[in-house]
Amino acid sequence: MEKHRKGPRDSKIVYFPNLTAKLVNKGMSALKQKKFKESLDYFQQLIEMEPDHPQGNIGVVLSLVELGHLQEAKIKCDEILKKDIGEYYDVLQIYISILIQLADYEEVVDILEAVIQENSLPPQMAENFYQLLYFSRKMAEEDSNNDETYESMPKSISQNELERLAEQLKSEDSKQQWQAVQSIEDPNHPTIRTELKKYLTYPDANPSLKTIVLQMLKDGEANETVHIHKFGKTMDVKPSELHDIPDGQFYRLVKKIIVHELEQNNPTLMEMAVQIWDHYLFMIYPFQPEPLNEQLWAVGVLEVAHRMNGIEFDSDELQVAFSLKEASVEQVVEKILEIERISMKDIGLPDDQPNS
Repeated sequence: MEKHRKGPRDSKIVYFPNLTAKLVNKGMSALKQKKFKESLDYFQQLIEMEPDHPQGNIGVVLSLVELGHLQEAKIKCDEILKKDIGEYYDVLQIYISILIQLADYEEVVDILEAVIQENSLPPQMAENFYQLLYFSRKMAEEDSNNDETYESMPKSISQNELERLAEQLKSEDSKQQWQAVQSIEDPNHPTIRTELKKYLTYPDANPSLKTIVLQMLKDGEANETVHIHKFGKTMDVKPSELHDIPDGQFYRLVKKIIVHELEQNNPTLMEMAVQIWDHYLFMIYPFQPEPLNEQLWAVGVLEVAHRMNGIEFDSDELQVAFSLKEASVEQVVEKILEIERISMKDIGLPDDQPNS
């Protein structure tokens, strides 16, 4: 006699051994092969069996995003956060990226402000969240300005507020500097603009904040020249003429090599490597990497990405193919790692000693 078949969530069902692991592998394989409908099906089967399975839930979100179902992905990701499934900050990063794609900038600002106020951000993620907060604020303000049908009078700023801003920008504490920059509503106010330009010259000021300040100054006077000090180097630039970050042919050439080397074998590591490259350029902006050799920097970034993940990487073949010297590659690797060390010291840790 045929046994009664119970529903997929019935606790008495006995599944095939290792079925969850097989579904994870099939789902990840389908994602890598860009077969997103298949990956979604595998991951949905997985969470029917184990509703709180971290990889299954994240896999559903990633598949929905790739299929363009952003609203569904947003709802699912919000559910994962509320149920505390998986690594909270990793899931939060995915959620923020979905909100940005949906242009929900005000929601991004609300979430990140709340998270940052808790002072519990992992150091390796803090800087990225601060940057996302700044740019989301800027986009939210632009959206608000586009909706206005009249020009509002500029907000008056008291002398006390200006003095506090100047003191915070001069502070050796990176958190004070971040608070000062985040509090600025009108970077085109003459006195505030003067303080921001001074900030760019402070040798010990936070280098990533200097990049953000330069972006804030881009919308000002077209012919204005500012002096910037970073990592022992100085430069005079016109903010209005600076390119966006990341951008430019050199950036794209390095990224192209990184993607070519990792896209098929390890897409997750590829994403991290691209982030390392983006972060390096963000930190040294507006200076250029030296020397301007795209193969050298690509191999250097690949080496760093592997090291940071504890993965062995034999770059000899690439060094030969690109006619690179091992010593030159190691010099580039050390430059990238030094930037990562500075970021860890500058963001989210007590008794910061910022470097620039």
